[in-house]
Amino acid sequence: MKNLDITLSFLFSIMDGILFISILSKFRNYKKNYKLIDTIVIVIVSIVASLLTQFEITPYIKIIVIAILLLSLTTLLYDLKSYQLILIIVMYYFILIISELLVTLLASRILDKSVENLQLKYTYFFLAIISKFLYILISTLINRKFLNTKIILPKILNYIIISILFLSTVSMLLIFYASLDLSSKSIIFILFIICLLTLFISLGSLTMYFNANDFYINLQKETNKRIYNKSYEKFIANAELRNDTLSKIWHDMGNHVKVLEEMNKMENDTHIEYINSIKDKLKSIPNTINTGNKLIDIVLNDKYAEGIMQGIDFDIKAIAPPKVSIDDMDLSSILFNTIDNAIEACLNCNEKNRYIYIELYPDENFLCYKIKNSYNPAKDNSTKKIYFNKKQYISSGYGLSIIKDIVDKYDGYIDIKKDDKEYSVTIILHLNNHSVQETTT
Repeated sequence: MKNLDITLSFLFSIMDGILFISILSKFRNYKKNYKLIDTIVIVIVSIVASLLTQFEITPYIKIIVIAILLLSLTTLLYDLKSYQLILIIVMYYFILIISELLVTLLASRILDKSVENLQLKYTYFFLAIISKFLYILISTLINRKFLNTKIILPKILNYIIISILFLSTVSMLLIFYASLDLSSKSIIFILFIICLLTLFISLGSLTMYFNANDFYINLQKETNKRIYNKSYEKFIANAELRNDTLSKIWHDMGNHVKVLEEMNKMENDTHIEYINSIKDKLKSIPNTINTGNKLIDIVLNDKYAEGIMQGIDFDIKAIAPPKVSIDDMDLSSILFNTIDNAIEACLNCNEKNRYIYIELYPDENFLCYKIKNSYNPAKDNSTKKIYFNKKQYISSGYGLSIIKDIVDKYDGYIDIKKDDKEYSVTIILHLNNHSVQETTT
C-alpha cells in the first residue's frame, strides 16, 4: 500500500502544479512558447512536494518551502514582475487551501467526526480527491470569468488584491488549526460558514479586480482609437494639400521640359547643367502610389514617404476597389498600425537590412493584406529605438490589440509569423459583410 500512497501523493502534487501553471499563464507573455518550461516547473515542484509529504513534514513548513521554490523557479524562468509573482503564488495557495478546508469541514459535519480524525491516511486521500475537484471548479470559474485578458492594472491595485487574498489564506489556516481541537458539531459548522463567507468575499474581491482590469484595458483601447482617429482625420485633411503640391511640382517640371526642348535646338552644351538640376529635383519627388482607392492611396503614400526618410526599402504591390464595405476608420487603423510597427521594427535592424514589403488586393469577396518587414528580436529594451510618430502616445502592444478587434468585427482572419529575421502579418477581411454594413450606414 505504501507504493499506492506515494503514487497518489505524486499525482496530487502534479495536479497542484498544473493549477499553479494555469494561473501563471494569464500573467506571462502570451507570444512565447512555455510548454517545456511549464513541464519542468510542474515536475520539479511535484517531486519536492511529494517528498515533503512522504517525510511527513509539518504542513505550514511545507507551504513555505514550496512557496520559496515556486518564487525561485518563476523568477528564473519567466519574465514577470515581482508583484505579479507574489500575486500568482498567493492566489494559488488561496484556491488550494480554501478548497481543502471547505471539504474537510463539510465532511466533518456530515460524517459526525472531528477534523483531527479525518486526517487519517485513507480518509485524508479520499477527501483530498474531492478537494482537488473543488479547486478545479474554482480555478475554472476564475479562468472563464475573470482571467480572460492580460493583467495590466497599476501596481497598487495588485498589492491590494494580494493583501486581501493573503489575509484570507492566513485566516483559513488559523480556522483549520483551530478546528483540530474541536469536537462540537455546531462550532465546526460555524467555522464552515465563516470559511464559506471568506470564499465569497475573496471571490467578490477578485471579481472587482479583474473587472477593473477589463475596464482599464477598454479605456486604453478607446484612448488609442481616439489617437488614431485624429491621425486619420489629419491625413485626410492634408491629402488635398499634398496632392495639390505634387500637381504643382509636376506642372513646374512640364515647363522645364519645354525649356529643355528649346535649349536642345541650340548648338551648345549649356543645357547639360540644366538637365542635371532637373534630375536632382526629380529625385525629391516621391513616387505616387495609385491603388484605385483614395483612402488607401493617402495612407500608403504618406507611410512610403516616412519609410524612405528612415532609409527603409519599400516594396508595395497594391490594388483595391474604389469603395469597400470596410469602415474608413477601421481600414486606416489597420494600415497605420501595421506599417508603423513595421517601421519601428526596421529601425532596430541593421541599416543595410531594412525593408517593408506590402501586398494588398481583392480576392472575390475578400480583401487580402500582407505586410512583411525585417525584424531583430535580439534588440533589448535598453537600446531599442522607438518610432516617434503617433505611437509615442500609445501603450506598447495596443496597436496589435486594435487590429485584432477590427478583424473580429468583420469576422476576418489574422495570422502573425516571426523568426529571427522577419516579421509578417496577414489579414483577410470580408468585403461584403452585411451585418457591418448595416451598422455603419
